[in-house]
Amino acid sequence: MTITPTDILDTLSELVVVTDTQQRCLYVNEAWCRLFGGTQTDWQGKALEMFAQRPPARLNAVSGDIATPGRFENMFSVNERVYWLEWQQTDSVTGHRTFIGRDITDRKAEEITLRATARNAETGNDTKMRFLATMSHEMRTPLNGILGMTGLMMDTGLDANQKAYAEAIRESGSALLALINDILDYSKIDAGRIDLEESVVDPLSLAQSVAELLSPRAAHKDLEIATYVDPSVPLRLMADEARLRQVLLNLAGNGVKFTETGGVTIEIRAEHHDEPGVENIRIDVHDTGVGIPQEDLTNIFEEFAQADSSHARKFEGTGLGLAIARRIVQAMGGTMSVKSKLNVGSVFSFTVPLKAKTDHHSTRYDCQIQDPVLLVTSSTILKRIVRLQLESAGVRQFHVTEDAEDAHAFLSRHRNAILLCDLPFAAQHGKKLSMAASHSLVLLSPVARGRLETFRRIGFDGYLIKPMRQSSLFRRLSDRDIPQQKTERLDSPATAPAFSPQKYRVLLAEDNQINAVLATAIIKRAGHHVDVAGNGSEALYAVQSAPYDVVLMDMHMPEMDGLEAARKIRELAGSERHVPIIALTANAMSSDRDNCLAVGMNDFLTKPFEPQELIGLIEKWGRASESLTAGADAGHQASA
Repeated sequence: MTITPTDILDTLSELVVVTDTQQRCLYVNEAWCRLFGGTQTDWQGKALEMFAQRPPARLNAVSGDIATPGRFENMFSVNERVYWLEWQQTDSVTGHRTFIGRDITDRKAEEITLRATARNAETGNDTKMRFLATMSHEMRTPLNGILGMTGLMMDTGLDANQKAYAEAIRESGSALLALINDILDYSKIDAGRIDLEESVVDPLSLAQSVAELLSPRAAHKDLEIATYVDPSVPLRLMADEARLRQVLLNLAGNGVKFTETGGVTIEIRAEHHDEPGVENIRIDVHDTGVGIPQEDLTNIFEEFAQADSSHARKFEGTGLGLAIARRIVQAMGGTMSVKSKLNVGSVFSFTVPLKAKTDHHSTRYDCQIQDPVLLVTSSTILKRIVRLQLESAGVRQFHVTEDAEDAHAFLSRHRNAILLCDLPFAAQHGKKLSMAASHSLVLLSPVARGRLETFRRIGFDGYLIKPMRQSSLFRRLSDRDIPQQKTERLDSPATAPAFSPQKYRVLLAEDNQINAVLATAIIKRAGHHVDVAGNGSEALYAVQSAPYDVVLMDMHMPEMDGLEAARKIRELAGSERHVPIIALTANAMSSDRDNCLAVGMNDFLTKPFEPQELIGLIEKWGRASESLTAGADAGHQASA
């Protein structure tokens, strides 16, 4: 029995078609006939429209006679059923073409289902984000009134009990605001909408600012909080500073929260990265807190996880913070890990690859201190961090002790030694130790500032406020004659913006009566004039009726919202169109900020806000108002 090539082709499950130079059918196999009907003879000589417009396949450069296959897909209906076929086309130099097709209908159906699922998921995410953004706005609006009015009330003449009650209200409101922020942040990250911005970051300032923000909380619990940035870390890095600060605040804040004795340290080092100009920046947050059971370490970064139910009851929390922090680090291309021992403490670490803005590592710590340095403290946190700082500064001889007699013996042997004396030892042994040292500095907590004069009288000639800034420590050690200037700290009322003698005329567009009263009180207390508009239409009319230095614009208002009002102000013909507009809104999404800037607003402040934030923006844009108006008008006249 002779088997022909067509007999073999008839056994295939794939469809096989051969056409002539006019795209008429010369041959179809049995699989074709089973799908489309008829016999092989019935199809011979018929024009096949599905192949008529196919371009020639690419000529094979090796053999020169058969063109290389081309792939394509098409869809058609047979007996009211839709089919998808994938074809492989081969052309000969004589003009004949062979098409081999296989049924991919099931695969296409899966692809369509997956695309529909993805669209539904995206729609679901959009719906969820709209709901969360709306709920965030609705909750932030009354929270702004609660926190703001409580702040104003605490500035009045309250007795001790009243002040304690008001402080409890403010702390509860702040906790609720933190929860709202966590939920919104987690939802954005979960939907894949985390926004990362790149700017120049000073890692030393970043670490110090986080420590100083947490310092009052740590001091309240009698905890130490300290930072160390290794000299290997570049002076400047390219990163999203706000997101890095968010992660650090979460980790260090948890450290303070879950620590009863000891303290927290933030340590930053640089590690090698294979890509030129990029450094692996490793940040370790140590605490001496309650620790985490080993069985809980595997899920500590999971959403809503709590390390231990008893800890959860004692310290509270949603368990969202660590999940958010890890997602942020992962979005930056980094990793996060934890090591912990019960009743010993924990170390949370994360590493992120960041571009180095400077080509060389920092040498600013080399202060060439020749004299011995003595640190007297019982704090394991201070012992570790000050030792690291002194080593990085090139201090060749230093001694650490928590024994007053040992300290005095060291000073007796080294008459030129510099004394760093922690507050408890300074209070008890300060006079004896300071008299034996050639230069003495007392280490004060933020709440002990008022005792400075007492320590000066017993012999100390300088001081450092904890958490100590590395730069301040090195300056005090290097130059004994440096004047003790007033120290401004993020944890001090001194950092509230100094009110400018220049008074500005402010227009507040706000439809919520409580928030309008709050903002008006804050603005007037700073010495500025304020008018209130109840909606966007009133704001637009007011801007055209009187000159304003700054407009504070709520986004959601009746009749005309803030976006439309800002757009119409920018379309005005006179100089009033250049007035700085600050969005003052409970909307907290990055898209809201983008929308405000897109219609011509100059800045964005989210409710609830701190009074100094609001006044700072008013004065910033008030100062810019005159130059903005003058510059824009000059440009308009020149173009005319």
